[in-house]
Amino acid sequence: MHGTFRRQPAMESQASDEKGRLVNAPVSSNDLWRSRIALPAYDVREAARYADVHSNTVWRWHRNTTLGPREPGSKLSYLQLVELAIAAACKEAGMKLGDIRAARAYFAGAFKTDYPFATLDLMTDGVDLAAKAGADLLIGNRSGQMAWKEVIGRRFREFDYEGGLAARWHVQGRGSSVVIDPRVRFGAPSVDGVPTWALKGRWEAGESISDIADDFDIPKDHVKAALAFEGIDSKAVRRTPWKH
Repeated sequence: MHGTFRRQPAMESQASDEKGRLVNAPVSSNDLWRSRIALPAYDVREAARYADVHSNTVWRWHRNTTLGPREPGSKLSYLQLVELAIAAACKEAGMKLGDIRAARAYFAGAFKTDYPFATLDLMTDGVDLAAKAGADLLIGNRSGQMAWKEVIGRRFREFDYEGGLAARWHVQGRGSSVVIDPRVRFGAPSVDGVPTWALKGRWEAGESISDIADDFDIPKDHVKAALAFEGIDSKAVRRTPWKH
């Protein structure tokens, strides 16, 4: 028997799952969407998994000001999640935490924003952070000097920017259909508007890839991508759920 989650039209009432995550309604109003992106929505373990860092790293980076302030134990907002992803990519590319902090502080002051990593179209070459400034690149930790060199890191290509904001994250890369978009399911990871957790639930209930894809009217490959994101190997042999 199928579960109760169904794809819905654009206008829906607000709802949340059993963990309090706002996931069951897309946002059709631009003003409403922008008012939500600073609200707590992701617990630390979720955010750490999406950014591919340890949960302790999230706590430490907020504490040592690599990222902006966050109340101990509180969830991360979408903007904080994006900043975490950018900082993680910079660290992975070889940047020192001190340089990341310096660049973030520079951009926060220069562009008068609390979330510089989320609200600017940033690029990294593993040494410097840069923000688009017309046709040039403004290098944050080189005293704001202008540079023409354009180097785009892997994670920066994962974001779609709209109006200066990292509005959509292709969290598994451009080759995957899984996205995090605050306008869709309140920012829950999704494929074609369907939360990945919903597809995982169907799979764990014993449904086949074909049945899930048919029920939600989405490609089979997108179902497989969602399951892979949720840590499920759809090719593995699974037990048939016991029934009375």
